[in-house]
Amino acid sequence: MDDYSGEGARVLLVSHAFPPDVGGAQNVAIQNARALSREYDVEVLTGTPAASGWDDQSGFKVTRLNIPFGIWPLQYARAFKARSNRDYRAIIFNDPAAIYSAGLAAPSSLLKRGICYLHGSEPEFFFSSPRLIYRLVRFRHYFEHGLDRCRVIAPVSEFMKRKFVEQTGLYRLQSKMKAAYAGVDRNVFYPDPIEVRDRHDIEEDAEILLSASRLVERKGYSDMLGIFRDLREEGHPFHWLIAGDGPYRKTLLRDVERAGLSESVTWVGELTQDVLRQYYSSVDLFWLLSKFQEAFGLVYIEANACGVPVIGRERGGVREAIQDNKTGFLVADQTECKRALATQKYKEVETQDVLDWAESFDVEATAQRLQEIINEVASSTEPEKNT
Repeated sequence: MDDYSGEGARVLLVSHAFPPDVGGAQNVAIQNARALSREYDVEVLTGTPAASGWDDQSGFKVTRLNIPFGIWPLQYARAFKARSNRDYRAIIFNDPAAIYSAGLAAPSSLLKRGICYLHGSEPEFFFSSPRLIYRLVRFRHYFEHGLDRCRVIAPVSEFMKRKFVEQTGLYRLQSKMKAAYAGVDRNVFYPDPIEVRDRHDIEEDAEILLSASRLVERKGYSDMLGIFRDLREEGHPFHWLIAGDGPYRKTLLRDVERAGLSESVTWVGELTQDVLRQYYSSVDLFWLLSKFQEAFGLVYIEANACGVPVIGRERGGVREAIQDNKTGFLVADQTECKRALATQKYKEVETQDVLDWAESFDVEATAQRLQEIINEVASSTEPEKNT
Protein backbone atom coordinates (compact mmCIF):
# COMPACT_ATOMS: atom_id res chain seq x y z
CA MET A 1 0.00 0.00 0.00
CA ASP A 2 1.25 3.49 -0.85
CA ASP A 3 2.16 5.73 2.06
CA TYR A 4 0.41 9.07 1.71
CA SER A 5 1.86 10.60 4.85
CA GLY A 6 4.59 13.17 4.82
CA GLU A 7 5.17 16.89 4.75
CA GLY A 8 2.20 18.80 3.38
CA ALA A 9 -0.28 15.92 3.74
CA ARG A 10 -3.38 17.30 5.45
CA VAL A 11 -5.78 15.69 7.89
CA LEU A 12 -8.87 17.46 9.21
CA LEU A 13 -10.21 16.20 12.55
CA VAL A 14 -13.74 17.38 13.35
CA SER A 15 -14.79 16.91 16.98
CA HIS A 16 -17.55 19.05 18.44
CA ALA A 17 -16.39 17.97 21.91
CA PHE A 18 -12.69 18.60 22.51
CA PRO A 19 -10.42 19.52 25.44
CA PRO A 20 -10.54 21.36 27.75
CA ASP A 21 -13.90 19.56 27.82
CA VAL A 22 -13.41 16.06 29.28
CA GLY A 23 -14.69 12.67 28.20
CA GLY A 24 -13.85 9.57 26.22
CA ALA A 25 -14.43 11.04 22.75
CA GLN A 26 -12.46 14.14 23.72
CA ASN A 27 -9.51 12.00 24.83
CA VAL A 28 -9.57 10.02 21.59
CA ALA A 29 -9.66 13.25 19.59
CA ILE A 30 -6.66 14.87 21.23
CA GLN A 31 -4.65 11.64 21.30
CA ASN A 32 -5.21 11.16 17.58
CA ALA A 33 -4.46 14.80 16.81
CA ARG A 34 -1.17 14.66 18.70
CA ALA A 35 -0.06 11.38 17.18
CA LEU A 36 -1.07 12.25 13.62
CA SER A 37 0.54 15.69 13.80
CA ARG A 38 3.93 13.95 13.71
CA GLU A 39 3.15 12.74 10.18
CA TYR A 40 0.50 15.11 8.87
CA ASP A 41 -0.50 18.75 8.80
CA VAL A 42 -3.42 18.40 11.24
CA GLU A 43 -6.24 20.86 11.82
CA VAL A 44 -8.83 20.29 14.55
CA LEU A 45 -12.25 21.84 13.98
CA THR A 46 -14.33 22.06 17.16
CA GLY A 47 -17.23 23.85 18.79
CA THR A 48 -15.69 23.66 22.27
CA PRO A 49 -14.39 27.01 23.55
CA ALA A 50 -11.10 27.42 25.39
CA ALA A 51 -9.23 30.18 27.16
CA SER A 52 -6.82 32.29 25.17
CA GLY A 53 -3.51 30.51 24.78
CA TRP A 54 -4.90 27.05 25.53
CA ASP A 55 -3.89 25.70 22.11
CA ASP A 56 -0.50 27.42 21.81
CA GLN A 57 1.54 24.33 22.69
CA SER A 58 -0.65 21.74 20.99
CA GLY A 59 1.60 21.14 17.99
CA PHE A 60 -1.32 21.33 15.56
CA LYS A 61 -3.85 23.93 14.44
CA VAL A 62 -7.08 24.18 16.41
CA THR A 63 -9.99 26.15 14.95
CA ARG A 64 -12.63 26.82 17.61
CA LEU A 65 -15.90 27.90 16.03
CA ASN A 66 -17.78 30.83 17.48
CA ILE A 67 -21.27 29.39 18.00
CA PRO A 68 -23.89 32.01 18.91
CA PHE A 69 -27.12 30.79 20.50
CA GLY A 70 -25.95 27.17 20.27
CA ILE A 71 -26.65 26.97 16.52
CA TRP A 72 -23.61 24.84 15.80
CA PRO A 73 -24.76 22.99 12.63
CA LEU A 74 -24.77 26.27 10.68
CA GLN A 75 -21.24 27.08 11.79
CA TYR A 76 -20.00 23.66 10.74
CA ALA A 77 -21.75 24.06 7.37
CA ARG A 78 -19.81 27.28 6.77
CA ALA A 79 -16.56 25.70 7.92
CA PHE A 80 -17.07 22.69 5.63
CA LYS A 81 -17.81 24.94 2.66
CA ALA A 82 -14.63 26.95 3.28
CA ARG A 83 -12.58 23.73 3.26
CA SER A 84 -14.39 21.91 0.45
CA ASN A 85 -11.60 22.40 -2.11
CA ARG A 86 -8.67 21.56 0.16
CA ASP A 87 -6.72 18.41 -0.57
CA TYR A 88 -7.13 16.37 2.62
CA ARG A 89 -5.80 12.84 2.91
CA ALA A 90 -8.67 12.13 5.27
CA ILE A 91 -11.28 13.88 7.37
CA ILE A 92 -11.99 12.33 10.77
CA PHE A 93 -15.48 12.95 12.14
CA ASN A 94 -14.78 12.07 15.75
CA ASP A 95 -18.11 12.33 17.59
CA PRO A 96 -21.87 12.19 16.96
CA ALA A 97 -22.27 15.95 16.52
CA ALA A 98 -19.48 15.96 13.94
CA ILE A 99 -21.08 13.05 12.04
CA TYR A 100 -24.52 14.70 12.20
CA SER A 101 -23.07 17.96 10.85
CA ALA A 102 -21.29 16.05 8.10
CA GLY A 103 -24.48 14.27 7.07
CA LEU A 104 -26.35 17.56 7.12
CA ALA A 105 -23.90 19.86 5.37
CA ALA A 106 -20.53 18.38 4.38
CA PRO A 107 -19.87 18.30 0.62
CA SER A 108 -19.04 15.00 -1.03
CA SER A 109 -15.43 16.17 -1.52
CA LEU A 110 -15.00 15.87 2.26
CA LEU A 111 -17.28 12.93 3.03
CA LYS A 112 -15.72 10.65 0.41
CA ARG A 113 -12.53 10.88 2.51
CA GLY A 114 -14.40 10.69 5.80
CA ILE A 115 -13.63 8.41 8.76
CA CYS A 116 -16.50 8.35 11.27
CA TYR A 117 -15.80 7.19 14.84
CA LEU A 118 -18.34 5.28 16.95
CA HIS A 119 -17.60 5.49 20.67
CA GLY A 120 -20.30 3.48 22.43
CA SER A 121 -23.73 4.97 23.17
CA GLU A 122 -24.80 6.04 19.69
CA PRO A 123 -27.41 3.25 19.25
CA GLU A 124 -29.15 4.09 22.54
CA PHE A 125 -29.01 7.88 22.22
CA PHE A 126 -30.02 8.30 18.57
CA PHE A 127 -31.78 5.09 17.51
CA SER A 128 -33.43 3.18 20.37
CA SER A 129 -34.60 5.96 22.70
CA PRO A 130 -33.83 9.38 21.21
CA ARG A 131 -34.72 12.47 23.21
CA LEU A 132 -37.30 14.87 21.80
CA ILE A 133 -34.67 17.41 20.74
CA TYR A 134 -32.89 14.74 18.67
CA ARG A 135 -36.16 13.84 16.96
CA LEU A 136 -36.93 17.48 16.23
CA VAL A 137 -33.59 18.10 14.50
CA ARG A 138 -33.73 14.72 12.69
CA PHE A 139 -30.50 13.69 14.34
CA ARG A 140 -30.81 10.03 13.39
CA HIS A 141 -31.52 10.85 9.74
CA TYR A 142 -28.48 13.08 9.22
CA PHE A 143 -26.24 10.96 11.45
CA GLU A 144 -27.12 7.91 9.36
CA HIS A 145 -26.63 9.96 6.18
CA GLY A 146 -23.12 10.86 7.33
CA LEU A 147 -22.30 7.21 7.97
CA ASP A 148 -23.68 6.20 4.56
CA ARG A 149 -21.57 8.74 2.68
CA CYS A 150 -18.27 8.48 4.55
CA ARG A 151 -15.49 6.14 3.38
CA VAL A 152 -14.76 4.28 6.64
CA ILE A 153 -16.60 3.80 9.94
CA ALA A 154 -14.28 3.28 12.92
CA PRO A 155 -15.90 1.67 15.99
CA VAL A 156 -13.60 1.71 19.02
CA SER A 157 -13.75 -2.10 19.38
CA GLU A 158 -14.94 -5.26 17.65
CA PHE A 159 -17.77 -5.42 20.19
CA MET A 160 -18.87 -1.90 19.25
CA LYS A 161 -18.95 -2.92 15.60
CA ARG A 162 -21.33 -5.80 16.39
CA LYS A 163 -23.39 -3.78 18.86
CA PHE A 164 -23.99 -0.94 16.42
CA VAL A 165 -25.24 -3.01 13.50
CA GLU A 166 -27.31 -5.34 15.69
CA GLN A 167 -29.05 -2.55 17.61
CA THR A 168 -29.60 -0.26 14.62
CA GLY A 169 -30.19 -2.85 11.91
CA LEU A 170 -27.76 -1.00 9.62
CA TYR A 171 -26.07 -4.15 8.35
CA ARG A 172 -25.32 -2.44 5.05
CA LEU A 173 -22.62 -0.43 6.83
CA GLN A 174 -20.77 -3.46 8.19
CA SER A 175 -18.48 -3.83 5.16
CA LYS A 176 -16.83 -0.45 5.73
CA MET A 177 -16.29 -0.80 9.47
CA LYS A 178 -12.71 -1.10 10.76
CA ALA A 179 -12.11 -1.24 14.52
CA ALA A 180 -9.86 1.56 15.78
CA TYR A 181 -9.04 1.02 19.45
CA ALA A 182 -8.38 3.94 21.76
CA GLY A 183 -4.82 4.01 23.03
CA VAL A 184 -3.03 4.57 26.32
CA ASP A 185 -0.36 7.25 26.47
CA ARG A 186 2.61 5.46 28.02
CA ASN A 187 4.16 8.86 28.77
CA VAL A 188 1.24 9.41 31.15
CA PHE A 189 0.50 5.91 32.47
CA TYR A 190 3.50 3.93 33.71
CA PRO A 191 4.60 2.45 37.07
CA ASP A 192 5.03 5.36 39.48
CA PRO A 193 4.18 4.25 43.05
CA ILE A 194 3.75 6.52 46.04
CA GLU A 195 3.27 5.85 49.77
CA VAL A 196 -0.49 5.56 49.52
CA ARG A 197 -0.73 3.74 52.87
CA ASP A 198 0.76 6.70 54.70
CA ARG A 199 -1.35 9.19 52.77
CA HIS A 200 -4.62 7.51 53.76
CA ASP A 201 -3.61 5.79 57.02
CA ILE A 202 -4.16 2.30 55.63
CA GLU A 203 -3.16 -0.67 57.80
CA GLU A 204 0.07 -2.39 56.80
CA ASP A 205 -1.46 -5.82 56.17
CA ALA A 206 -4.34 -4.54 54.03
CA GLU A 207 -4.68 -5.48 50.38
CA ILE A 208 -5.53 -2.24 48.58
CA LEU A 209 -8.23 -2.16 45.90
CA LEU A 210 -8.86 0.80 43.59
CA SER A 211 -11.84 1.80 41.45
CA ALA A 212 -11.85 4.88 39.23
CA SER A 213 -14.73 6.11 37.08
CA ARG A 214 -17.62 8.50 36.97
CA LEU A 215 -19.67 7.62 40.04
CA VAL A 216 -22.95 6.29 38.69
CA GLU A 217 -24.71 3.21 40.07
CA ARG A 218 -24.50 1.26 36.81
CA LYS A 219 -20.72 1.31 37.00
CA GLY A 220 -21.26 -1.50 39.49
CA TYR A 221 -20.60 0.22 42.81
CA SER A 222 -23.57 -1.32 44.63
CA ASP A 223 -22.41 -4.82 43.65
CA MET A 224 -18.82 -4.04 44.58
CA LEU A 225 -19.85 -2.68 47.98
CA GLY A 226 -21.77 -5.89 48.68
CA ILE A 227 -18.74 -7.99 47.77
CA PHE A 228 -16.43 -5.78 49.81
CA ARG A 229 -18.73 -5.92 52.85
CA ASP A 230 -18.84 -9.72 52.72
CA LEU A 231 -15.06 -9.98 52.43
CA ARG A 232 -14.50 -7.70 55.41
CA GLU A 233 -17.04 -9.60 57.49
CA GLU A 234 -15.19 -12.81 56.68
CA GLY A 235 -11.96 -11.30 57.96
CA HIS A 236 -10.19 -10.46 54.70
CA PRO A 237 -8.09 -7.30 55.27
CA PHE A 238 -9.00 -5.25 52.21
CA HIS A 239 -9.03 -1.45 51.88
CA TRP A 240 -10.93 0.14 49.01
CA LEU A 241 -9.95 3.44 47.38
CA ILE A 242 -12.56 5.07 45.15
CA ALA A 243 -11.58 7.80 42.67
CA GLY A 244 -14.05 9.91 40.73
CA ASP A 245 -17.23 11.89 41.22
CA GLY A 246 -20.79 11.83 40.00
CA PRO A 247 -24.46 11.63 41.01
CA TYR A 248 -24.06 8.32 42.87
CA ARG A 249 -21.33 9.58 45.24
CA LYS A 250 -23.60 10.63 48.11
CA THR A 251 -25.59 7.40 47.98
CA LEU A 252 -22.44 5.29 47.84
CA LEU A 253 -20.76 7.05 50.77
CA ARG A 254 -24.00 6.87 52.78
CA ASP A 255 -24.20 3.11 52.14
CA VAL A 256 -20.53 2.73 53.10
CA GLU A 257 -21.25 4.45 56.41
CA ARG A 258 -24.40 2.40 57.07
CA ALA A 259 -22.41 -0.79 56.46
CA GLY A 260 -19.87 0.31 59.07
CA LEU A 261 -17.08 0.42 56.49
CA SER A 262 -16.00 4.05 56.71
CA GLU A 263 -12.60 3.03 58.10
CA SER A 264 -12.03 0.61 55.22
CA VAL A 265 -13.30 2.65 52.26
CA THR A 266 -11.69 5.93 51.23
CA TRP A 267 -13.10 8.27 48.60
CA VAL A 268 -10.17 10.22 47.10
CA GLY A 269 -12.19 12.46 44.77
CA GLU A 270 -11.48 13.26 41.15
CA LEU A 271 -7.83 12.80 40.22
CA THR A 272 -5.73 14.26 37.44
CA GLN A 273 -4.11 11.73 35.13
CA ASP A 274 -0.73 12.24 36.79
CA VAL A 275 -2.14 11.55 40.26
CA LEU A 276 -4.30 8.67 38.99
CA ARG A 277 -1.14 7.07 37.59
CA GLN A 278 0.38 7.14 41.07
CA TYR A 279 -2.70 5.53 42.61
CA TYR A 280 -2.86 2.82 39.94
CA SER A 281 0.81 2.09 40.62
CA SER A 282 0.41 1.86 44.40
CA VAL A 283 -2.45 -0.61 44.82
CA ASP A 284 -2.74 -4.39 44.66
CA LEU A 285 -5.67 -4.55 42.27
CA PHE A 286 -7.92 -2.36 40.12
CA TRP A 287 -11.55 -3.49 39.92
CA LEU A 288 -14.67 -2.13 38.25
CA LEU A 289 -17.79 -4.24 37.65
CA SER A 290 -19.64 -2.04 35.19
CA LYS A 291 -23.17 -3.09 34.28
CA PHE A 292 -22.99 -1.07 31.08
CA GLN A 293 -22.26 -2.74 27.77
CA GLU A 294 -19.02 -0.78 27.62
CA ALA A 295 -17.73 -0.18 24.10
CA PHE A 296 -14.23 -0.94 25.34
CA GLY A 297 -12.44 -0.86 28.69
CA LEU A 298 -9.61 1.65 28.44
CA VAL A 299 -9.48 2.14 32.21
CA TYR A 300 -8.29 -1.46 32.63
CA ILE A 301 -5.50 -0.89 30.11
CA GLU A 302 -4.45 2.25 31.98
CA ALA A 303 -4.18 0.24 35.19
CA ASN A 304 -2.19 -2.47 33.40
CA ALA A 305 0.17 0.18 32.04
CA CYS A 306 0.98 1.05 35.65
CA GLY A 307 1.73 -2.59 36.45
CA VAL A 308 -1.44 -3.57 38.31
CA PRO A 309 -3.79 -6.52 37.56
CA VAL A 310 -7.51 -5.91 37.04
CA ILE A 311 -10.96 -7.43 37.50
CA GLY A 312 -13.86 -6.54 35.20
CA ARG A 313 -17.31 -7.86 34.40
CA GLU A 314 -17.38 -10.28 31.48
CA ARG A 315 -19.54 -8.33 29.08
CA GLY A 316 -19.29 -5.91 26.19
CA GLY A 317 -15.97 -4.46 25.12
CA VAL A 318 -14.41 -5.16 28.52
CA ARG A 319 -13.75 -8.67 27.18
CA GLU A 320 -11.36 -7.12 24.65
CA ALA A 321 -9.51 -5.13 27.32
CA ILE A 322 -8.68 -7.96 29.75
CA GLN A 323 -6.78 -11.16 29.00
CA ASP A 324 -8.51 -13.50 31.41
CA ASN A 325 -6.13 -15.20 33.86
CA LYS A 326 -3.18 -13.32 32.35
CA THR A 327 -3.63 -9.56 32.82
CA GLY A 328 -6.53 -9.90 35.23
CA PHE A 329 -9.87 -11.63 35.49
CA LEU A 330 -13.21 -11.49 33.72
CA VAL A 331 -15.99 -12.39 36.14
CA ALA A 332 -19.56 -13.34 35.28
CA ASP A 333 -21.07 -12.38 38.62
CA GLN A 334 -20.42 -11.30 42.19
CA THR A 335 -19.67 -14.84 43.34
CA GLU A 336 -16.81 -15.20 40.86
CA CYS A 337 -15.46 -11.78 41.79
CA LYS A 338 -15.60 -12.52 45.50
CA ARG A 339 -13.78 -15.81 44.96
CA ALA A 340 -10.99 -14.13 42.98
CA LEU A 341 -10.53 -11.58 45.75
CA ALA A 342 -10.83 -13.97 48.69
CA THR A 343 -8.23 -16.34 47.24
CA GLN A 344 -6.02 -13.41 46.18
CA LYS A 345 -5.84 -15.01 42.76
CA TYR A 346 -4.66 -11.70 41.31
CA LYS A 347 -1.28 -12.23 42.98
CA GLU A 348 -0.60 -14.93 40.39
CA VAL A 349 -0.62 -12.33 37.60
CA GLU A 350 2.86 -11.52 36.28
CA THR A 351 3.66 -7.80 36.21
CA GLN A 352 5.49 -8.13 32.90
CA ASP A 353 2.41 -9.68 31.29
CA VAL A 354 0.22 -6.71 32.19
CA LEU A 355 2.88 -4.24 31.02
CA ASP A 356 3.30 -6.08 27.71
CA TRP A 357 -0.47 -6.14 27.17
CA ALA A 358 -0.74 -2.41 27.83
CA GLU A 359 2.10 -1.75 25.40
CA SER A 360 0.05 -3.29 22.59
CA PHE A 361 -2.49 -0.48 23.18
CA ASP A 362 0.10 2.29 23.31
CA VAL A 363 -1.05 5.41 21.46
CA GLU A 364 1.75 4.94 18.95
CA ALA A 365 0.44 1.46 18.07
CA THR A 366 -3.18 2.60 17.83
CA ALA A 367 -2.15 5.70 15.84
CA GLN A 368 -0.33 3.43 13.41
CA ARG A 369 -3.57 1.52 12.87
CA LEU A 370 -5.40 4.80 12.25
CA GLN A 371 -2.68 5.88 9.83
CA GLU A 372 -3.18 2.63 7.90
CA ILE A 373 -6.89 3.47 7.65
CA ILE A 374 -6.04 6.99 6.48
CA ASN A 375 -3.73 5.58 3.81
CA GLU A 376 -6.50 3.24 2.66
CA VAL A 377 -8.86 6.21 2.39
CA ALA A 378 -6.30 8.27 0.49
CA SER A 379 -5.40 5.47 -1.92
CA SER A 380 -9.03 4.54 -2.58
CA THR A 381 -9.95 8.12 -3.49
CA GLU A 382 -6.80 8.93 -5.46
CA PRO A 383 -8.22 7.71 -8.78
CA GLU A 384 -11.26 9.96 -8.25
CA LYS A 385 -8.92 12.91 -7.78
CA ASN A 386 -7.04 12.18 -11.00
CA THR A 387 -10.11 11.70 -13.21
